[in-house]
Amino acid sequence: MNKLKDTVTIMVEKNMLEFFEAELDDLQFSGDININWDKQSRAIELEFTLNVTKSQELAVEDQNGELNESDEISYEDAILFFDESKIDGFEYADNYLAVIPFSGRQGLNAQVGRGVFNYLQDLLDDGEDRLAAFVNDESDDETFILDWDDTVFQATVAQASDDLAKKYYTYPKY
Repeated sequence: MNKLKDTVTIMVEKNMLEFFEAELDDLQFSGDININWDKQSRAIELEFTLNVTKSQELAVEDQNGELNESDEISYEDAILFFDESKIDGFEYADNYLAVIPFSGRQGLNAQVGRGVFNYLQDLLDDGEDRLAAFVNDESDDETFILDWDDTVFQATVAQASDDLAKKYYTYPKY
């Protein structure tokens, strides 16, 4: 005899934007982070900028091939959260560090959300260190890019509390 397991979905008190804002306030990050909400596409971008200061006379070429000889070097990237019932965010994967689907108005799974911010803290910490090494010629790398490791991200999500697996941060209302 087969027993069907009841699936219970629990909505948490915060919506996705409120959750993102609270988590961003808790991040230990010296750069800039912006939230961009595209209501029509039902997508939210977390756009962040790493800023470092060069200590050497070294010309750095940006992605457009232009030399930046300033002492301040910035690196921008973003994470796209998208409503998988509205758009195929994976079509835009080349334009983002990561693309993460959510479930329509139900929103973002709380376990995934916790995993994102736990991983993001480590990624930004490592990114700032690697960018500083890169612009100060302490790295063998020819180019600098942040690397989102989906295996590490999924492991970070799995480490988040199992209690969060059935909870969701709802998609915000206009």
